Amino acid sequence: MSFSGKPTTVVEQTIENNGFWPDLSLAEYQKAYRLPGEYLSEVLVTQLELAMGDVNSDLARLMASWQSLGITEVATADPLLLQERAYKVKLYKRAVYCRAKATALTDFATVTRREVAENTGKEAPERADTFLAFSQSAVRALQGRSRITAALL
Repeated sequence: MSFSGKPTTVVEQTIENNGFWPDLSLAEYQKAYRLPGEYLSEVLVTQLELAMGDVNSDLARLMASWQSLGITEVATADPLLLQERAYKVKLYKRAVYCRAKATALTDFATVTRREVAENTGKEAPERADTFLAFSQSAVRALQGRSRITAALL
């Protein structure tokens, strides 16, 4: 149940990916990232699909590199070719789910309209930035980069 008193309905739905990166689970996303009951499942699916597209785009070069090694699917990759594949799947899902949650947080201000919830709308951009940072951190970890990169100009 969410803070609004509305029950959160967990929806068992799979969002198909491109075959290389893992499919996503709406129920897993709802449970892991504690989304309010006010969100329609269709909205959450759209947010997940958009986030998945963004993350896949960010990781396109990495995917091509791994495919050149003979990896056709991250989740079932040969452990000799891709060490810690289960960890990489979790990182990928974190990148997508956090990016979708960042969008959900900014959308929440339009869902809650009561004056009591005004503070939620004011704080949402800061929290959204936090989840975008979590997502980007997961993308960078998959790419083998640290949280920060310095370059000599």
